[in-house]
Amino acid sequence: MEHDRSSTTGSRVSVVVLNYNGRSSLEKCIKSIQAQSYPPSEIILVDNNSSDGSADAAQQLFPNLQVIRNSENLGFAEGNNVGIRKSHGDLVLLANNDIILDREAVSQLVHHASPDVGLVGGAILYADGGKLWSYGGLFDPFTGMHWHAFQGMNGKTRLPENPQVDYVPGALLLARRSLLEKVGLLDDYFFLYGDDIDLALKARRVGYSVQVTPYALAYHLVSQSVRKLEEKHELLGYYLMNRNMFYLYFTQLAVPLAITATVSQMGFLLFEILLFRRPASYLATKTRALAHLVRDWGRIGRMRRRVQRLGVLSAGPRFKDFLAVARSRAATRTYYW
Repeated sequence: MEHDRSSTTGSRVSVVVLNYNGRSSLEKCIKSIQAQSYPPSEIILVDNNSSDGSADAAQQLFPNLQVIRNSENLGFAEGNNVGIRKSHGDLVLLANNDIILDREAVSQLVHHASPDVGLVGGAILYADGGKLWSYGGLFDPFTGMHWHAFQGMNGKTRLPENPQVDYVPGALLLARRSLLEKVGLLDDYFFLYGDDIDLALKARRVGYSVQVTPYALAYHLVSQSVRKLEEKHELLGYYLMNRNMFYLYFTQLAVPLAITATVSQMGFLLFEILLFRRPASYLATKTRALAHLVRDWGRIGRMRRRVQRLGVLSAGPRFKDFLAVARSRAATRTYYW
């Protein structure tokens, strides 16, 4: 394919901040964006019908901020899409409301966005800076497992400059607009989780690479909005993660891989129960997520045909990487994928 050959020097960057009841972190997030050495051309705050007054507070503190108020919680994918549609930049940066950017983060992301790069991410640390939350992500199409690369490493560890990654977490994701025009915006089926993997696989189908740079630093409070939702709906995040990944397997992967990934995911529940003492509610939740796959089969078929028209997906196995992560999780009794 022929890529957009325009240089990133002088590119306009639109920042879309999605907010749901994020009053405790939103002010720091926006201040860190406004303080960038590479000033964004616009900052758009999309509020997903928050009940904590965070959007009003942000508009009072930052009068020049563009604020879009959704009448309902549209979820991560469609909430961000609302902001993307209103944006005008050559590059679009998605930032969670609980992300704090280092002053050089946008500059480094833009610098790394060469014409053949569709998506760029940075090194995201936990809020205290002690450990790494994510430096890109890996996805194994055989087992369907995905996980954040280098997670848990000391925050001062020297990171490789060009690691192979399969996706960039949506918490801090710079996307080339020409990519979004080719593959479409985020699939709104992904209310929470999986949309970033789906977008990265689509990018690879049309010939763009997905990369991360260690020089774009950010600090993450991690899942603040999800915790707000799960106060009312227990295991909502677990349900959505499984439902969305089943959907992704059958829209993106070859049928044999989609089957092995689904079987592996159901089998992985035994690992969860034995090692992490998951209660029976987890089995019921995962089974309900699988049942949703059958209910949505018509949509899955339509999306699969649309995705395949983009091009062929080259997705190599990550089984050795997965085994290494599994051993680490089992040894430390740390559950996160």
